[in-house]
Amino acid sequence: MHLPCRLLAFLALPLLACREPAPAAPAFGTVEGVLHVEGAVPARPALATSGAAVQVCGATVPDLALELGPDGALRHAVVAVQGGAQLPEAPPQPPPVLDQRQCRYTPAVLAARAGRPLAVLNSDPLVHTVRAGTPSAPVFSLAMPLEGMRLERPLPAAPGVLPLRCDIHPWMRAVVRTFDHGHFTTTGAEGRFRLQLPAGRHTLVLWHPLLPEVSERVEVRPGQTVRLAHRWPSSALLPALPR
Repeated sequence: MHLPCRLLAFLALPLLACREPAPAAPAFGTVEGVLHVEGAVPARPALATSGAAVQVCGATVPDLALELGPDGALRHAVVAVQGGAQLPEAPPQPPPVLDQRQCRYTPAVLAARAGRPLAVLNSDPLVHTVRAGTPSAPVFSLAMPLEGMRLERPLPAAPGVLPLRCDIHPWMRAVVRTFDHGHFTTTGAEGRFRLQLPAGRHTLVLWHPLLPEVSERVEVRPGQTVRLAHRWPSSALLPALPR
């Protein structure tokens, strides 16, 4: 039996009316900023090397725990959204890379996604190791005897601060701050950062292991850029990375 076209259209109306519209994509804006350390910063003493490292890297190497650019621009500081796991998923980022170069870990401060890989590279013609965690809570230990060797290891699933050290060269230290979301970044050579975030009010966490953590509130509007600047006093600096 063939139904008239008008009747078919009438019967289809309730089905069309029940369809829910597709959710609108979240509107995004941008937060840009620059971080500084203000005031006189004493030079960090060079780190004494030992053993075979002396022939390759010299008797001392610079301490990279704190790297400052012009006007105290703070390099490798971490900027992240507080409660970012409740936001739409951020675009995936490549694994951060910890390079063992000139008998130093570089950069000495990294940010990463909890549970995701950390890439480790040995750029020296020396045996290095990377031990992650603390003696009471070890995470992994790598021996890297070959120049150009690269390995990846997963970071702990729970977010936090993970210290890294070399068993052979104890002056080599670094730290990784991990998050349960992807809404984070680190500052570049001029202390600048950039984050694209969903429109709305957010709290940004500004962090460096040698400085007090700071929170800043921002309101992000669709298609617009919010600019943020923060300066820590040099008197707030701590002497060394956490162990």
